[in-house]
Amino acid sequence: MARNWGELASNIVELVGGKDNIASYTHCITRLRFRLKDEGKADDQKIGQLEGVIQVMHAQGQYQVVIGTHVTDVYDEVVKILPDLAGGEVEQDDEQGGNIVGKLLDIITGIFTPFLPAFSAAGLLKALAVMCSSFGWLDTASSTYVILNCIGDGLFQFLPIILGYTAGKKFGCNQWITMAVAAFLVHPNMVALGTTFPDGADFFGIPVTLPASGYLQSVIPIILAAYLQSWIEKPLKKLPDTIRGLFGGMLDLFLTGIITLFVIGPVSNVISNAIASGLIWLLSTVPALAGLLIGGLWPVLIIFGMHWAFIPVIINNIATLGYDIILPITVGTNYAVGAVCLAIFLKTKNATVKETSLECLASAWLGGITEPAIYGLLLKYKKPFAVMAVSCGVCGAFAAGFGMHQAALITTSVITLPAVYAMCGLPEIIALLIAVVISFAGTITVGYSDKMLLESE
Repeated sequence: MARNWGELASNIVELVGGKDNIASYTHCITRLRFRLKDEGKADDQKIGQLEGVIQVMHAQGQYQVVIGTHVTDVYDEVVKILPDLAGGEVEQDDEQGGNIVGKLLDIITGIFTPFLPAFSAAGLLKALAVMCSSFGWLDTASSTYVILNCIGDGLFQFLPIILGYTAGKKFGCNQWITMAVAAFLVHPNMVALGTTFPDGADFFGIPVTLPASGYLQSVIPIILAAYLQSWIEKPLKKLPDTIRGLFGGMLDLFLTGIITLFVIGPVSNVISNAIASGLIWLLSTVPALAGLLIGGLWPVLIIFGMHWAFIPVIINNIATLGYDIILPITVGTNYAVGAVCLAIFLKTKNATVKETSLECLASAWLGGITEPAIYGLLLKYKKPFAVMAVSCGVCGAFAAGFGMHQAALITTSVITLPAVYAMCGLPEIIALLIAVVISFAGTITVGYSDKMLLESE
């Protein structure tokens, strides 16, 4: 159904306290994210009742208006009203409220969200290469396979450079210098340093310790390097203009690069290995219980946006182990959410609920986006959310019990099922079917009825 996005944007701006109350704003794939000078001036109830708004959230020090798949339409209209604040970032000292967890999540989303579409596309191409190999369509020794794989794998190999830009921007330092530090870490000669100097490399007599494959595909080192760089640049900015112009960039690059090489890199490598080893230990010791808890709690994490905190862990696992063990456990969520929406669509006689459930079904199963369904249907009527969470837990327990691995981070949807099958095999498809069947059957029998419409009102 077509809506007047300009009118909706204008109403939202007015109800959050007007133009003068907005410090900055941006958006993610489903939400408008405002930094408000005073959140007390925003009218949560009236905003939540606007047609086109799914939910209002206070999270990560932000005032978040959940729109769903049309968020970019509304954002574009807000830009017309407040062009100077679009995409702006509030300085650290100006942030109001928010605990350490909220700030950490804000950092993670700020670093990873901008390039996730490219990351998902690259992951899908890597999965396609795996499919071509698994199904015997291409010989892995053929140049065609090598080229196809490299198209998808290029971003992963040089991920630190991409992260250098977004992390540098997030921490407020010179992102081009951060990218230069990342390029130094993944330089072919640096990666081959251990092979070139089998007796041990050194820098002016100081021993250099590198991971076996250098820092290709790494995540943690460059993020910590960007944070370090933000502090290194503070005294450099106080230098006289002439000296700063001549030597500021050089000192910035050299100091950040050297400290990263000798301190941040080795410490990050220990942290990365510890995270991967800890997850492997947990899932090998009590696989079913671990899978049940991770899978069942995943929808709850999505509510608060806390699932973003696992993105660096997942990427780190792929870089460290060559695969991830969290994705197969949580991949059933999108399918379970879609199954609930399908059940509600078939069971309800309310035209508005039918339309909403069909839109949410398409968003979850085709677009891989579950927030519209979670906020607009499942949480609204409560029981469907409980049914879905239980089904995700059972799916996670099954997946963990079979010890399934996934080699690439891809958008989870019906369209990508062949790629999931190629990477994880038949047990993962069975796990997904378990999630779908439990969610659908639970919702159609006890999870939803139109009596809930009056209760929700």
